[in-house]
Amino acid sequence: MSFFDDEEEEPYQEVTARSRRTGRRGRGPGSRSPLARVLIILAAVIVLVLVTSLAIKSCLDRKKVGEFHDYFDAVGNVAKDSDAIGKQLSGMLQNPNPGVRQSLESKLGDFQAASDQIVARAKAIQAPDQFKQEDEWFIASMQVRSRGLNGLQPALLNALGAQDNQAGAAQVSEELLILLTSDVAYDEFFYQPCQQELKNEQINDVKVPESKFLADPNLASQQSAVSILEKLKGGPTAQVTGLHGVALVSVKAEPSGMPLSADNQNSLKASGSLAFQVEVENQGEAAETNVPVSLTLTSPGQPTPQKVDGQIPTIAPNERKTIDLSGLAADAGPQVAILKADCGPVPGETYLQNNSAQYKIVFS
Repeated sequence: MSFFDDEEEEPYQEVTARSRRTGRRGRGPGSRSPLARVLIILAAVIVLVLVTSLAIKSCLDRKKVGEFHDYFDAVGNVAKDSDAIGKQLSGMLQNPNPGVRQSLESKLGDFQAASDQIVARAKAIQAPDQFKQEDEWFIASMQVRSRGLNGLQPALLNALGAQDNQAGAAQVSEELLILLTSDVAYDEFFYQPCQQELKNEQINDVKVPESKFLADPNLASQQSAVSILEKLKGGPTAQVTGLHGVALVSVKAEPSGMPLSADNQNSLKASGSLAFQVEVENQGEAAETNVPVSLTLTSPGQPTPQKVDGQIPTIAPNERKTIDLSGLAADAGPQVAILKADCGPVPGETYLQNNSAQYKIVFS
């Protein structure tokens, strides 16, 4: 028997009566059991965990949206400065005059230097993980613009020194088409996929910046280039009689002979020396000589587009001829590359809509 055994336990009725007199409640049958208290504490912990989880998710969502804002703001600043160069160039080409010709070389040099800096700025932007692939296309678009400007200066200066405006205009048009390609690449492989990703993330307050380098796509046509040269030279070009024009018929991958589709995505095996067969038709009324044919491959990860050139020595009216072009290289990967095929233009050709085509290719 212990010391505590000597104490008699108070009856429940006395405890209750004393509790009423003192104003304190005793531990009666109505008091919560230990299990009830444990359940209450457990419920409180669950609520706390849920509230904390929601708070953490909200914080992470705000951080993600903040990263997206910062990224697209940086992209927008770079694209805006690039578009400003395009706007100045378009203004010079839309309103050529003797004053423009005098400053043409220095202005184009300034555009080149500024565009090279823009490429460096584009590469320095840190893209969120969700937009890594699209960011490569953003950089590639800026690189294509820089490539086009680097080729435009000698093309324009050579054309101004040549007697044949048609031949000079063909070279100028080719470089302007490269600049136009940058707008297509930016819209199709950066702007639209980023818009879709934001929609998938259900983020509505982040905007993807749009970008357009050439104010008027028609500036890239040979006919526009002829007009520009005429005004810069102060004299008309020599007239070519009769209907002239060539058209791109098809492009086939070698050695399989598989025709490429301009409407669907194409799958080809990667190679260090890709080969293609390009078919061209003379849709004019006169034989054409030395018809230029080229292939340009643009893909993310390449500093500049790859290009191979060739010529069809002669092609009679309504005749079709093929030319084999090789030397382009591509690595395997899931990213989409663009192969652009061009033929002509020939002197006197005014309809250019069927002179080129673009093909989306994934190399495996």
